[in-house]
Order: sequence, then C-alpha cells, then structure tokens
Amino acid sequence: MIKKNRGFTLIEVMITVTILGTLTVLVAQAIQQSIKTKTKMQGQLEDVSHMRDAVRLIERDVNQAYHYRDVEKELSDLLKKKNQSGTTPDPATMTPEQQAQQAMKEQQEQQQYLQQQAAREVPRRDPETHFVGTNDTLNFVTMNNARTVRNTKQADFVEVGYELKECRSLQENGGTSKCVWRRSSPYVDLDVTKGGDEVVLLENVSEFKFRYLGKGKQDWVNDWRTDAQGDGATKGKFPQAVELSVTVLKKTNGKERKYSMQVIIPLHFPNNPEESSNAQSSQTLTQ
Repeated sequence: MIKKNRGFTLIEVMITVTILGTLTVLVAQAIQQSIKTKTKMQGQLEDVSHMRDAVRLIERDVNQAYHYRDVEKELSDLLKKKNQSGTTPDPATMTPEQQAQQAMKEQQEQQQYLQQQAAREVPRRDPETHFVGTNDTLNFVTMNNARTVRNTKQADFVEVGYELKECRSLQENGGTSKCVWRRSSPYVDLDVTKGGDEVVLLENVSEFKFRYLGKGKQDWVNDWRTDAQGDGATKGKFPQAVELSVTVLKKTNGKERKYSMQVIIPLHFPNNPEESSNAQSSQTLTQ
C-alpha cells in the first residue's frame, strides 16, 4: 500500500500568513508605544530633575545666607554711649570753667579721631550685608561660593539675586518663556540688588514666589528688607525662614505638563542681634 505525502492547503497557508502578519503589527505597535512612553517619561524626569536642581541651588544659597555684624564696633558704640550717659555732666549745672574744659575735651577727641582716620591708607568703611526680598525677587549675600580652582584668591561669600523674567529657549524650536535668572557678583556692596553676571536657571516657569518668616512678624510676609527701607521688624535683621513656590508649565506636542514644588528653607545662622543679649550686655557694662 502506497502512502501519499500531503502538504498545506492554500487556505491553511493564508490563515497562517494572516496570523503572523497580525502578530507582527501588534508587536510593532507595542514597541512603538513603549518607545513613546519611554520618551515621554524621560522628558518628564528631565523636567522634574531640572526643577529640583534649581530649587536645590536656591536652598543652599538661602540656607547659607551671610549676615555680617561687627561685634567689636557694637561693643565700642555701647561703651561710648554708656560713658556719655554716665560721665558727661548736664551743661545746665556746669560752671563756665567746666563747660570750657568739656568743650576742649570733646575737641581733642575729635582731633584724635581725625588723625587716626588720616593715618589710614584707606578710611575705614564698615561693611554691610543686606537681605532684600520681595514676592518675586530675592537678593542677599551667601556663603555658598565654591572654589572651582585650587588656591584661587576669592572670598568665601558672594552676592546673589533671583528674578523671574523673559528668556529665549536654547532648544531647537526656540521661542521665549518666563525663566528664573540667577545673578552672582564677587563684589559685595551696599546695594545687593545690582551688579554681577546673570544666567538662566530654569525655563518655562509660570510661578516663582517667595515668602518670609521672622521675629517681629506674626505670619508669613511678602517683603523683607534689612536696609534703610525696611521697617522696625526687618531693618538690620535677617528672616528665620524663606518659603519658595515654583511651578513649571511646559507644552509639548500641543499638550501641557505642569510640575510644582514648594519648600521651606531655614536660614542656618541669621546672626540677628537679640534683645536679651543686648540687655545682658548693658547690664554687664553698667556694673
């Protein structure tokens, strides 16, 4: 008995090809969707990473805010005030001879001070470090100044400022958006709001807000000035903490992605004059 070899029929071949083709299309679509999802997730991670890096830099700057106080000068002024209040007699009770002697003494002290100033190659100018913050800008002096080159002659502190304003995107599509700018200057002067070089820290920012908390204020406030324009609670005194709110709104392929962060940054060492320490110093000097 002879066996006949029988192959696949045309219908079976067509069904097989159809199944393989369908599987190939499904696999290709799955791979393509995976690539799109990976690209999307990678972009989101990069956006969040950029925002976190910017916030981390602002945190370090604020945390290491530098408030200079000349303690020696404060003690000298306190001693001078104490001597004036404790040893200077009332002119109304002084005799003409005593008044002449007192006037001569004051004139001698003034001449001695002028001679000391003239002996200096550069007259003494008391340094000042201010903290000037509004709801959307912040300018101050910080100790966050890394030395990038070994043995470089530079100060340990630097003047920095943050502001939200327009910038042009560095990406291929170009365009402009609101950006966070960081200004830095190695020269600290009386006006901490000007000078130095600016760089873009973060693009596509829709919100960039500061608030401040410190002694003398019952709640968070939108302005804090330690210079002559400050009020009684802020003049000459740094805040205890700064609240920062940042929101990035990025449009990609007609879709918007929004990322927000809010942090409370404590100042490591505000170095503010305390009323209790002043009272104790006055009591010690009067004993």
